[in-house]
Amino acid sequence: MSAWTSGMIANGLILPLLGSEAGAAPANPFAGTVYQSVAAVIVFLLLFSLLVKYAWGPILKGLQERENRIKAVLEEAEASATKAAQTLGQYEVKLAEARAEAMRIIAQGRSDAEQVAGQIKTQAEQEIVNLRQRWQSEIHAAKEQAISDLYAQAASLSTQIAGRILHRTMNEGDHRALVEESLAELNRTRRH
Repeated sequence: MSAWTSGMIANGLILPLLGSEAGAAPANPFAGTVYQSVAAVIVFLLLFSLLVKYAWGPILKGLQERENRIKAVLEEAEASATKAAQTLGQYEVKLAEARAEAMRIIAQGRSDAEQVAGQIKTQAEQEIVNLRQRWQSEIHAAKEQAISDLYAQAASLSTQIAGRILHRTMNEGDHRALVEESLAELNRTRRH
């Protein structure tokens, strides 16, 4: 309400009571004496001060407090939204890092598995080659031993037969010389 409207209301209510006579027609609100105008101003100022102190002050104070609370809630909401966005960004970064780390670990595991598989394959091939060489050398040694034993028996039998034919017995030295000579002959024929 404006001050002019309040004054008009006060003049309309109080002045007819002060200046009107019983049974007389109501007076013009703008017509009156100086005393009536001063009384109207005093009433207006009293009413205005009462309204400021007891009505407009608390209402304005309440409105200001409400506005401050709303601002505080909005600022808090904005701060929470900003913090949530930052936290989400941090989680997304950490998630991306975790995914990258997982992919690196998987790739490293594959690489390690391939390397171990290659090492196992190489070791197995080397063991096969070693076993084959050992078996071949054992077979060769066994073959040489069997041939040597066979020639020794053949030489012994030949010596016995030759001794019977010649009617004489060969001594141990003759027998050895004959065996060595036969082995040397056998080695020569095998090399050619």
